[in-house]
Amino acid sequence: MLLAADVLRLVSGALQDLEPGMEARWPWEADEGRVGLLDFLNAALRAVALQRPDCCAVTEVIRLEPGMRQQIPGKRHGASSEATGFCGLIRNMGCDGEHPGPAIVSAQPDVLMVWADMARPAGMVENFAYDRAVNAQVYYVCPPIPEDADVYVEATYYAAPKKIVSPDDRLGIADDYAQALVHHMLASVLSGDNESSNAAKASYHMQLFNAQIGAKTQVDAMLPKAKNSVGGA
Repeated sequence: MLLAADVLRLVSGALQDLEPGMEARWPWEADEGRVGLLDFLNAALRAVALQRPDCCAVTEVIRLEPGMRQQIPGKRHGASSEATGFCGLIRNMGCDGEHPGPAIVSAQPDVLMVWADMARPAGMVENFAYDRAVNAQVYYVCPPIPEDADVYVEATYYAAPKKIVSPDDRLGIADDYAQALVHHMLASVLSGDNESSNAAKASYHMQLFNAQIGAKTQVDAMLPKAKNSVGGA
């Protein structure tokens, strides 16, 4: 995985900001309230994640709340990050999060609610339902989770990109997005009210950013889709 410095170097080079013996107009790290290229890199990461949230997908074990209604994963569920979106549940992980169990099958919300009328609270999840259009922050499980039970499952969710604080930090997303990040950063720098401003070039780089994201999406859509499966730990 590329480092932030790999992208920053490309941007500085495009801005002709790497001339020997000359002070950089756009330092990588902010100093005394100035804006640095790291700020533009973090903004570019957020822009990529907005269009391709899957680039920041996380799959890990979480603890469910009592009842059917669940909030999308967060720190209170033992998740490593606060979710910005939800993909689904994969399999049961026992009462301690360390024992893989049966797969959890997706269901339509209305169908799951019908099943719920006949379901009793249990320590294992059979189905989940999620409708982003109705409430992106909530999903449901069946059978309901008992009040006094620890129930862990493996889940996949979207998280915000990790903030880059140093050129030595890893990007945190696939290297395939590096050129998109470069173009977004150049568009941001060139569209500002500064000596580097150039509206035409800014628009050009933003078009290239959108083209890069679109091309990546098209390529991914053509890749073979693996069949759903649940393996061992």
